[in-house]
Amino acid sequence: MDWFLTHWQAILAAIVAIGTPVGAVLVWSKPLLRWLQSRTKSKVQQKDGSLSFVSKDLQCQWSAAISNKQSGTFVSGYWNVTNSSERDVVILKARLSKYPSQLAQVLTRHPDDERKAFGSNYPIYSGKMSEVSADFTFFPPIGRAPKPITSDVIFTDNFGNKYRVPTQFSFIG
Repeated sequence: MDWFLTHWQAILAAIVAIGTPVGAVLVWSKPLLRWLQSRTKSKVQQKDGSLSFVSKDLQCQWSAAISNKQSGTFVSGYWNVTNSSERDVVILKARLSKYPSQLAQVLTRHPDDERKAFGSNYPIYSGKMSEVSADFTFFPPIGRAPKPITSDVIFTDNFGNKYRVPTQFSFIG
């Protein structure tokens, strides 16, 4: 019986001898692991929320539209867009949050052309600012002159990220 107790005492002593330093390392490394995890999360969040939009208020407008004797509304806007991510981004589509449109077109200024050429597949370079325009056509009409149309514009980029931009469109008659 003495041999049995001695054997279990030796096992317990080994567990304590090994477990104490392992426990100390785990306690010490926990703040380090949290710090590393927070650094990784912030980089992922930066990539997902990489664009900042600012509307050009004087260039966000709406007016009446007519097609095949049907009344409608034409909405047009321009935004300055800053890409704060580490990769180039392309804006693929846009829509107004409150209204389904029959036609929507989003264009980005060419990054290397000083003539203000716009196109549908031009990138916004990493760390740079560009201009984006969007046009929407609605049938039946959605606005009442002379009141502005206020809606979030939802832009979608080539990575599937969505950007909700509150915008007010002035009536231009």
